[in-house]
Amino acid sequence: MKETPNPLGKISQQAFMEEYWQKKPLLVRQAFPDFESPISADELAGLAYEEDVNSRIVMEKDGEHPWFPIFGPMTDEIFSSMPATHWSLIVNDMEKYLPELSWIIDRFRFIPEWRLDDLMISYAADQGSVGPHIDLYDVFILQGQGQRRWQINTQPVTKGNQVEGTPLRIQNDFQAEEEWIVEPGDMLYIPPGVSHHGVSLGESLSYSIGFRATSHADLVNEFISHITQNLSPKLTYQDPDQRIQQHPNEIQQDALERVTEIFKKYLQPDHPELQRWFGCFSSDTKTSIDTQPEDEINSIEELKELTSTATLSRHPASRFAFSQNPENTLLFIDGEDYEVTPDFAKSLCKLRQIDLDELLEIASEDELALITELYNQGKIYVD
Repeated sequence: MKETPNPLGKISQQAFMEEYWQKKPLLVRQAFPDFESPISADELAGLAYEEDVNSRIVMEKDGEHPWFPIFGPMTDEIFSSMPATHWSLIVNDMEKYLPELSWIIDRFRFIPEWRLDDLMISYAADQGSVGPHIDLYDVFILQGQGQRRWQINTQPVTKGNQVEGTPLRIQNDFQAEEEWIVEPGDMLYIPPGVSHHGVSLGESLSYSIGFRATSHADLVNEFISHITQNLSPKLTYQDPDQRIQQHPNEIQQDALERVTEIFKKYLQPDHPELQRWFGCFSSDTKTSIDTQPEDEINSIEELKELTSTATLSRHPASRFAFSQNPENTLLFIDGEDYEVTPDFAKSLCKLRQIDLDELLEIASEDELALITELYNQGKIYVD
């Protein structure tokens, strides 16, 4: 894999995964040296007007209640009514709307890319904040412009310590254990469950690279839904070894063991349906951003001509993953699966920028057709 600058400073990526990932916070000074925000506050606000953009404002004061959220799309009236201080604008999925920002998330490919959620950018007016809170996911918070004061607390949060009347997980009582003031290029890593509170010192922008935290409930529900779609009704609970019981109403241990064996059958790591389901599940974008090109192509030759003076890339609005087993290699893109060769999957997913010549050398006829299809669907694009 092509080397990209390490956003962890003097800490190696291996050391970070062993010592910090999902364990403890980390502040990295100048993780992105001399960083200049590629998007302005006005441009961020402009995106928030769009119907299909996931945006929200959080008002600490002057709303209907403390920490009042306003969900987009935004309007002139909303922005003109904002006070001078104590509010924030948050926009999710920024790398999907602006693919030129994908280089930021690509710095974090030492974590499996299928774990990535999105790049969120927030603007904060002076003293703007979203309150002291916890997240259930891992997040790297890169300071993009201005300054923020960050405070953290690693102690567990009690159930009653939450502000009522708001969907945000904001704490009533927050006592800082550590505190830093961050400048552009500084980055804070926050693992799940660690309380953190960022307050803008003047106007500021911050970039949050978040990673998915799928609940056990969602995993189990989604898998059961998938596995039962095509199960034959002839597959039933059977007990040919059943013996006469002293108490006919008693559910004995051997019955529970039979049920356990049924479940275990579908939960083996090498079970093809488990592999296929998880690949489709983890590559599902959960978004509906239209990335189709204005003009479709009919052949690989047309794509080669388009890339003669430009770069072919995987679109950040799409998710690519692959999984190998002794029988086949499955490529997963946006919740769909394709059977391909291992070399094709590895070449396509190696970097965001695609080496088309390398890909064409190893691609079969079906894989060549797939490349054309992916371009026409906007999942790969010419930058």
